[in-house]
Amino acid sequence: MIYTDTHFHLLTMVSGGADINTIEQLYGMDIGTDPHDIEKRLPLINRFPGISFSIGAGPWCVRNGEDPEKVNDELRKDLEKVRPAFLGEIGLDYFRETQSADSQKALFEMQLDLASEYSLPVVIHNRDASDDVIDILESKRPSKGGIIHCFSADEAFMKRALDLGFMISFSGTVTYRRNTQLRDVLRKVPDDALLLETDSPYLTPEPLRGRPNDPGKIIHTYERAASERGCTAEELAVLVRSNFGSLLAR
Repeated sequence: MIYTDTHFHLLTMVSGGADINTIEQLYGMDIGTDPHDIEKRLPLINRFPGISFSIGAGPWCVRNGEDPEKVNDELRKDLEKVRPAFLGEIGLDYFRETQSADSQKALFEMQLDLASEYSLPVVIHNRDASDDVIDILESKRPSKGGIIHCFSADEAFMKRALDLGFMISFSGTVTYRRNTQLRDVLRKVPDDALLLETDSPYLTPEPLRGRPNDPGKIIHTYERAASERGCTAEELAVLVRSNFGSLLAR
């Protein structure tokens, strides 16, 4: 059984010393984080025929005073060279600092426009910024919808995202003992909108928490999610693969 992993970072894994050759079969998506990473990522991506990829500029790209418009222009140049499956990850992150909130919002909105222009679904990063993220998504309404990556918000956010054509992706955090509210949302996501991910090399699921993550560890997230939803991990694997395929076909 191949378990789809809809969000991982091969370049970061390799930079941290991981041997990605140990991942015998891999189906899912390698995620971009800034406009300068795609040339280094492509040789890694090409090792795995089952991998799609995204390109995007995350909110960290403007934390040090960078011009959002310049960052967006650099991303546009990438889109003229390669055709990704998604644009992302993009969004807002208020966890460490909020002084760049206005620049983050500007970059986020520009990239949502870019995604609609190029008819690409988007991968959304949201950390401690749920209200602003969903308000901007409702304002911009990306034409192809996309994925709310590493979902960490509440049921109300989930429902608003579903109304915009988004799928909801859960990471290894759904296995963490204290995340009871997150598991409650997991149980309520419609079958046709559910995805799972590792966010490798981050967010390693229980019982391996504390070690570097990789897509091979996603089985633990599938097993916990299946238990919460009253099905088997194998049944969930079929469902998630179908959902991810439908996004790729948009």
